[in-house]
Amino acid sequence: MPMTAPTFPDPNPLSISRRQRRPIVPTREHRGSDRPSWICDRPEAGVYLRRRREALRLTREEVALAASTTVSSLRKWEAGLRHPSTDSLVAWCRALDLPDWMLRKMTSLVLNGMDTLAVGTWPPTFSNDDLDHLEMVAGPAYYYSFPHLDVLAANTIARQTIPSLLPADLGSPRPTNFVEWIMTKPARDLIANWQTVATRLVYLLRVMGPGLVSQHRLDEIFNFCYSQSPHDFTLFFDTELTKAEMNDDVVLLRNPSTDAIEQCTYRYLRPVQPMRPYEQFQMAKRSRPQETIDQTPVG
Repeated sequence: MPMTAPTFPDPNPLSISRRQRRPIVPTREHRGSDRPSWICDRPEAGVYLRRRREALRLTREEVALAASTTVSSLRKWEAGLRHPSTDSLVAWCRALDLPDWMLRKMTSLVLNGMDTLAVGTWPPTFSNDDLDHLEMVAGPAYYYSFPHLDVLAANTIARQTIPSLLPADLGSPRPTNFVEWIMTKPARDLIANWQTVATRLVYLLRVMGPGLVSQHRLDEIFNFCYSQSPHDFTLFFDTELTKAEMNDDVVLLRNPSTDAIEQCTYRYLRPVQPMRPYEQFQMAKRSRPQETIDQTPVG
């Protein structure tokens, strides 16, 4: 029977240490649930960044100095009593070593949803021109919704290279999802550094999704992933990543015919002009493969 992803009080989504990567310990319900939880309420930027500061074991004085602001201002920002300017927000995030993509969510929260981040709908609507541009990409490429990470369209090379990751039929009640797919056996068989890539995807949705993706959609993704492998999904969900680990873009694809490992890198791209209701994910085979790639799982 499908279960709703439980809501836990005062979850901590940003536990991270510069000195030593460590798994987060999600707050559990008093009834004894062992399952991790999405953060379901639309959070305040100050709450995120206060938790980040505390996880880094930094004082307000240290962060205020690094962000070129006063302790009084920082205290008000963390309490949600005042919003920083855009420049101050960037400096605040830099002081806490936040990845650039996380700044997008902070900006959305501070600007009260001016940039909702959420792009892409199901079923999608694409023009022939949109699909032509996708086909022109030399490697596997997809249009997807963000931060849901739902697959909306794929080019021919993607369909041939990764046949297990195809957009759902337009009549399907729900789309294919990157995070759900990464938890399946075909993904495990295809990606040599599967645990590392899976951790990145789960982390991205865990941090960016709550407050921007509907609770119903988060529950669907949560239940599917948990049903595939409760142990692995919980491990990935509870793992924090450093900025360098999150920016690692290497995917090791196993050739199903030869079993040879092909080194690829990926990019998340956002159309700027003209703006489109989707984002683009694409992979490229390395022209100069590295001799050794660390396949040690993160976490």
